Parts: sequence; structure tokens; C-alpha cells
Amino acid sequence: MRLSTQTFGSIAIAAAPAGSTPSNTAFTLTSSGGPFCILGFYVNAYKMDASVAGLVQIELSRINGQGVVHPAVEIAEGISVKPQDLVVSYGSVMSSSYSLSFQVTQWPAASGIGSSFNIEGTIVFLADETVTLAVAVSEP
Repeated sequence: MRLSTQTFGSIAIAAAPAGSTPSNTAFTLTSSGGPFCILGFYVNAYKMDASVAGLVQIELSRINGQGVVHPAVEIAEGISVKPQDLVVSYGSVMSSSYSLSFQVTQWPAASGIGSSFNIEGTIVFLADETVTLAVAVSEP
């Protein structure tokens, strides 16, 4: 077993102007071949402009392709960003034999055109020495 770090970035989420529908994106962490356990998962939303944004939330949505229901964690709203460690927020490590998927949703801004974001993060995981994680944008 080995403790490893994986970073990812530039997962885009579009602006959600006032009165519009929410915007969303999803991404999946996939193992190269074997189970893994996430011990730390720092995630941050970087605003792409100065406009007021709607509420931006991230949630664990699938484990090995099977849908799950977990609380959404706030990572931005208005003009503020709120970096989070999802392991601390959920109160437990996250583990899988193959993949974990996350959905990011931005609810419409209170006023104006909204703001787009790039989502970036760092994952600390425990797995066999041969296992790596790939991060890919997937359908929400």
C-alpha cells in the first residue's frame, strides 16, 4: 500500500444567470486497477470574473457507477469562495473498488449574469503501489 497525491484542475462550470436554470458538471475519479481510499480531498472553486455568482455545491453522486445520495457541500456563493476538504465535510474517508463520481451545481445568481468557475483540487489516497487515479469530466 502507498499513500499518493493526485491533483486536478480546470473543470469548468458555466455561469447561471438570475432567472435561469442551474448549471452543472460532473467528474469521475477512476482507478487504474484496484481499490482506493481517499483520505483527503481538497476542492476549490476559482471565479473567472467579478460578477456575483449563485450558490455552488459539490456532492458525491456515484460509487462504482451506482447512484448514491450524499449532502451537497458549499464551495462558493456570491463573491466568496469556500475551499473544502470533502473528507472532513463528510466526516469519513471515501473508498471504492473502481470509481467515485462527483456533481458540481451552480444555482442561479440572485441578480445579474452570474459567474463561471474552474474547479480544482488535490486528492490524497491510499492504494496498491501500482494504482493511479484518473480524473475526467463526465455527464452529470
